[in-house]
Amino acid sequence: MKVIPKSPPINATVQAPPSKSYSVRALLLAAMSEGVTTVTNCLDADDTRYAFEALKALGYDATGSFANALVIGPRKSMSANEVPIFVGNAGTAMRFFTGWLAFTPGRFLLHGEERMHQRPIGDLVDVLLSIGAEVEYVASEGYPPLRIRGKKMRGGFDVAISGETSSQFISALMLGGATLPDGITLRIANIASGPYIDVTADILTTFGAHVHRAGNVVVVRAGKLERSEYRVEGDYSSASHWFAAAAATAGSVRVTGLAVPTAQGDAGFVDILAAMGCEVEVSPDAIAVRGPQQLRGGTFDCNATPDIVPTLAAIAPLASSPVEITNVANLRVKESDRLATVSSELRKLGVNVEERPDSLLIQPGWTDAPATIDTHNDHRIAMAFAIAGLARGNVTIEKEQVVSKSYPRFWRTLDSVTGMT
Repeated sequence: MKVIPKSPPINATVQAPPSKSYSVRALLLAAMSEGVTTVTNCLDADDTRYAFEALKALGYDATGSFANALVIGPRKSMSANEVPIFVGNAGTAMRFFTGWLAFTPGRFLLHGEERMHQRPIGDLVDVLLSIGAEVEYVASEGYPPLRIRGKKMRGGFDVAISGETSSQFISALMLGGATLPDGITLRIANIASGPYIDVTADILTTFGAHVHRAGNVVVVRAGKLERSEYRVEGDYSSASHWFAAAAATAGSVRVTGLAVPTAQGDAGFVDILAAMGCEVEVSPDAIAVRGPQQLRGGTFDCNATPDIVPTLAAIAPLASSPVEITNVANLRVKESDRLATVSSELRKLGVNVEERPDSLLIQPGWTDAPATIDTHNDHRIAMAFAIAGLARGNVTIEKEQVVSKSYPRFWRTLDSVTGMT
């Protein structure tokens, strides 16, 4: 358990950890590429380690260390037997490997933790089956585990897919499509988390693929995938916690190591904070946020930025008027049902919150009675409610180690910026 006492105004500079989104994509693209790719500044966390170990299991020449650099070379061997790939609760790895391995010769079993087997993947599998890929469900239809018999295909596919449940389905097909000689065209309905599609397009282009997006249509054409070195940029999702800490304590936090501009949608969190009354200063590789004495409420459509919703919700009770977070139905199929989880844990803080099918309405104010937060094995719940604790005090986080999924150094950094070391 981690006890979070009330903090005075935080004034600190924090180095952003590497982007999880870019790190996982970089590892896969390094394996897809010709020659050897050195990936530097790769995030060292559970999700990226699952991806790296999966490459080893698949027979790729994957060496090096997260502390220095990871070196990914060509596939050295291909097992005649089925290769089991365990991805924990890493949705990115499960979806991305599915899209890629369908077009990679071999037999594979993709599986993970119990929660991973409760997270839908049917929309992605339906598209793969429609174009001739061989994928079958091991247990429940529409959900992992998956058994894949990969094979080379020419491509030239033109398919429709819903992006309502997860943009990761789109990214998976984009990544897999980059290995097809004739590529793939995706016609997407109901895009959720749209900026992650831009992240995928950005890194695919960097590695040599040809990507064109016009609204809801994405065209991927194979180029020569090759990159001798790739450095991962800083993570805006992780940075959002420190921006929120400034907002929650009327302090000032500067986060360095960020790409400005960026394709990462969570960069938009600072625009929400500005609308709530924070001062935001942007420089070429850093962003600084200064919190006001009183935050303002408002209505915020977070369809493009769902990962910052727990953090926004955690500071919402500090606002002078209600905060409404809308258009986020896909939060129900994350590491936890985040709409339900955020609501239940806010109520422990004495907050009046209305949970709707695709939104939250959070009223100002909370009590100061001691509260113990159940993280529901969800890294973003742990980090978000730690920030709430800085403003409220009397907050204890259970199973705080879940942050290892995306930000293993979170608690060490929190102790540093609050002077609790």
